[in-house]
Amino acid sequence: MLAEVFTAAAWRTPYSFAQDSISSLGVTTCDLESCSPMHDVMNSSFVVLGALTLVGALFLHRHIRSGREKKWILSLAVVIAVSTAATGLFPANDGTFVHWTAVLPGFIARHVVLVLIAWHLWHEKRLVAVWSALCAAVGVVGAVLLMAQTLHFGLGERLALYPMPTWMAVTGTAVLLALARRTVLRRFDFSFAPDPRRWIRRAARETVPGTPTMLGQRSESSASATVGDAA
Repeated sequence: MLAEVFTAAAWRTPYSFAQDSISSLGVTTCDLESCSPMHDVMNSSFVVLGALTLVGALFLHRHIRSGREKKWILSLAVVIAVSTAATGLFPANDGTFVHWTAVLPGFIARHVVLVLIAWHLWHEKRLVAVWSALCAAVGVVGAVLLMAQTLHFGLGERLALYPMPTWMAVTGTAVLLALARRTVLRRFDFSFAPDPRRWIRRAARETVPGTPTMLGQRSESSASATVGDAA
């Protein structure tokens, strides 16, 4: 998405995110409709995103139970990865047939795989399932509006395609934060309203050797008083 903004800013003619297609940012030639001087940035981002999708699929398989659904999810993820990378390798000016042959498999597979992930994780990770279903619903609605020509092409295309990379980014960030809290950040307390009793228990556990606690001081004072009375 950042590559889109950067590439669109280099256009000599105004680029419209609502009307112009994403593929126009990757064209390697100039004509009256599209001229993208920074097309290498956009096409490279497609290839990188495809590679990252493949890496993400390899990590994802650990969290999916073995079975037919797992095979379908991983297979569709590979299709999305290859299709995304091929979009950058075969830009729109290479020919409509070649370009859409590269784009179409991933365009369809991304919605199906999100539905399968939501269905598969519904009983195990309910929040992830709901998030996946929401992204799938937005993508399907965008695809329908795009084909029905209800919206401008660029807007409908982005509504159909953006949910998948958004799902990847948000889900990946959540996984990394959870991992960080279990490892690097496990010693820090991020609660906004900590229980005062927790502070008391922590202070009692972390008393520095050789420094008496308040309880220890009171015990010593009581013992001194008892010895004095006895004397």
